[in-house]
Amino acid sequence: MEQENVQNVETEVTTENTDTQTAKENEGAFKVFKTKEEYQKAVDSIMGSKLPKKEEMEEFKKWQESKKTEAEKQTELTKNNVDLTNRNTLLEQKLLVSDSDVSKEYRDFVQFTVSQMEGDFENNLTDYLKEHPQYLQKEEKREEGAKDSGIPVNKNGQIAENGVTAILKQKHPNLFK
Repeated sequence: MEQENVQNVETEVTTENTDTQTAKENEGAFKVFKTKEEYQKAVDSIMGSKLPKKEEMEEFKKWQESKKTEAEKQTELTKNNVDLTNRNTLLEQKLLVSDSDVSKEYRDFVQFTVSQMEGDFENNLTDYLKEHPQYLQKEEKREEGAKDSGIPVNKNGQIAENGVTAILKQKHPNLFK
């Protein structure tokens, strides 16, 4: 039993010595900064020494580009071409939707819905809008040349009065008898 106690004590002493030794080794590894400026300077000095310079990055990119095979270059060009074609198609579809008098708040929805249909986009758009006229803009019918002055205009026969005449008639009806 005494041997077990001695072994336990030796183990504890060894563990304490190891902890103390590790703490002494790491003592210089941790630094407490008193101000943000000190901290920022330390971070900048570390990052500045580890980051490559702009010229080095350019050289690396050139080297990387030179290592590409013709097949990789062709694949990259094909991918770029597909991306540009898809973007062009999307913009053409948006233009067709906006030209078809779809209300502004529904344009993206209508464009997405019609683009998911099989067949020609323009034909599908026409058919879709015939089936769903609620997405079209409500047209306000106004007379040509009439300007909205905010004042109700009384009409004598077919001739519309301008805002000034309407105000004068309203304030001085005896002048227009």
